Amino acid sequence: MTAPAAAASQSEWTIGWRIVLACAVANGTGISLLFYCFSMFLIPMSAELGLSRADTGWVQSLIITAVLGAPLIGRLTDRLGFRPVFTACTLILGAVGLAQGLWVSGLVSLALTVALSGFLGSGSSSITLTQPINAHFRHYRGRALGLVGIGVSLTTILVPPPLQALIAEHGWRSGFIALAGLGVLIGLPAVLLLMPRLPARPRVTRGPVGLAGDWSFLKERDFWLLSLANMAAAIATNGAISQLAPMIVEHGLSPATAALGLSSFAAGQFIGKLGGGWLLDRFEPRRVAVLMTLIPGCGFLLLWQAHAGLAAGVLIASGMIGALSGADIDIYAYFTARRFGLARYGTVFGALHGLGWLGTASGIVLFSAIAHATGSYGPAQLLSCGLLVVAALFLLPVRLPPLGEEAGSGPGGGAAGALVGHAQPGEA
Repeated sequence: MTAPAAAASQSEWTIGWRIVLACAVANGTGISLLFYCFSMFLIPMSAELGLSRADTGWVQSLIITAVLGAPLIGRLTDRLGFRPVFTACTLILGAVGLAQGLWVSGLVSLALTVALSGFLGSGSSSITLTQPINAHFRHYRGRALGLVGIGVSLTTILVPPPLQALIAEHGWRSGFIALAGLGVLIGLPAVLLLMPRLPARPRVTRGPVGLAGDWSFLKERDFWLLSLANMAAAIATNGAISQLAPMIVEHGLSPATAALGLSSFAAGQFIGKLGGGWLLDRFEPRRVAVLMTLIPGCGFLLLWQAHAGLAAGVLIASGMIGALSGADIDIYAYFTARRFGLARYGTVFGALHGLGWLGTASGIVLFSAIAHATGSYGPAQLLSCGLLVVAALFLLPVRLPPLGEEAGSGPGGGAAGALVGHAQPGEA
């Protein structure tokens, strides 16, 4: 790297650290934390509401509403900017969390709150939170995406043990209220106070009027390769995390150990996000994506073979499965920005992310149905190994333009500021 290029890349962090920190805190207190912790609610919630394992699997699958919500919210973010979309969705999700704690009384009311969370959840997830990152960073894009991702890894390491204690002491309803409070009282203020209205060096140019509404990418092979890879991986990893606590208990371990399993999963996420982001900046991205996709496949094999009561093996396997769940934001947000550019990034990534939720919902139903039919999660774990191999094969042929040559980028562009908040020159 030449001296001017090195100086330019270093200057990405002058204001970029504020963008990364704001998005990381928001990511760590938003809808993703609820998703990763939801399995902790299954046993006590099922006992109080009289729900079967099949009932809870069906309810969790209602996050499939994100298939419609993610593209819509992505397009709104392209048109309105990051701040208003994130703020509105976070406030509404906080109200939904309170409803889950105070109002839910049966299967139907629980299903309604989960469906609404799925539809609006993209507004406080990677759909919105990666947009200002991709708009601002170029040379350190992978690492910046990884740092945003570790926000939820840290909270998923730290939150489950005290959350389990809260649920044991005061009931599962108090757990939903506590998680809702984290998003509204910590995540939202972090974005409003830390996120600059104008990135230091905006480099994104607006495309023609209406480009954000251009859906021609649906005809491109690479979009479907990425989508199919994301869907296959989501069936495996998100199906597993939706049932991780009961899956660990199946090995003869206690609910407290299951909470540690969630923390181990989050530790794997942490390593996957930081490691995956660093590797994407340093090495050929497709090979990195394949590596990060195959690691959890080995984790599923280890989990399948772990003997009853073998806590160490189960916890290590949970961490390996978490590695891809950690790197998925790095991989798919990075590939989308490189391959399709930034002018319609929210629309493309929203569509890809929405299709990924089809995989997530399928994985939740599949893991629950297999456990119900066979009395074991073992067959689902073996199936997940095969799906991750398929996902890796889909990623290999994706075409990536040289760095800096993606559509809609170039010196002196102006969309980055719009992505962060429609700033006027001179605003900080």
